[in-house]
Amino acid sequence: MTRPIDLVEDADRDVIAMESFYLDRQTVEAHSHRRIQLLYGTTGTMQLETRFGAWVVPPGFAVWIPTGVAHRLSMINVVTHSLYFRDSALPEAPQRCQVIAVPPLLRELIREAVKVPLLYVAGSRDGLLMEMLLREASIQPVVPLHLPVPREGPLASLCQAFYKSPNQAVAPADWARQLNVSERTFYRRFLAATGMTFIAWRQQACVFAAMARLAAGESVTSIALDLGYESPSSFSTMFRKSMGFPPSQYVRSA
Repeated sequence: MTRPIDLVEDADRDVIAMESFYLDRQTVEAHSHRRIQLLYGTTGTMQLETRFGAWVVPPGFAVWIPTGVAHRLSMINVVTHSLYFRDSALPEAPQRCQVIAVPPLLRELIREAVKVPLLYVAGSRDGLLMEMLLREASIQPVVPLHLPVPREGPLASLCQAFYKSPNQAVAPADWARQLNVSERTFYRRFLAATGMTFIAWRQQACVFAAMARLAAGESVTSIALDLGYESPSSFSTMFRKSMGFPPSQYVRSA
């Protein structure tokens, strides 16, 4: 059930659920909320960007978005179920965006929660359902679907530009040259700024771009060549190593 966001955020309840529909490839410009949001896509793939980096949210996953964090969303064939929590309601409120898996029990609780009235009665069947949903959501482990980006400076600009048009053939020497530093210095600065090696970060950026394009129906061959891989098989091998399953399996789930 779609509800006005101000009505949801002002409601005198610890958690409110809402369903939203988006056009294919719709972009939701940067905005923030007065509550913690758990954004779950029942279909399609979402990409979330903040000044701290980017996250990809494939089918079967959801993303925590802390109170007050400005975020931009790109939607591909997405219907969302959003949960809005009071900070005080969660045992440990997330301090940064985090992707979690949505197992069957949590998925069914979310599905039922969007049918619950805005001002449900505490202790009633609806109230108990929402309490159980809150508890289940709060214990799910985080999965590594985050691409960190430096907050500012020339390195941040290079990372942001690469994320928009990734290519695995880009060499660290190219970036070192643009930053007027040695490769060794570049490697050290990149690791300090992102917490990842450049090679691992480059691969993760390519995977994120590929997931969005696979969900949109593009072929593995065209994606592989656009991302600079020598062949579809080399791209598929990289994707499997990174995600634990091949592109074909991801396409079926998406």
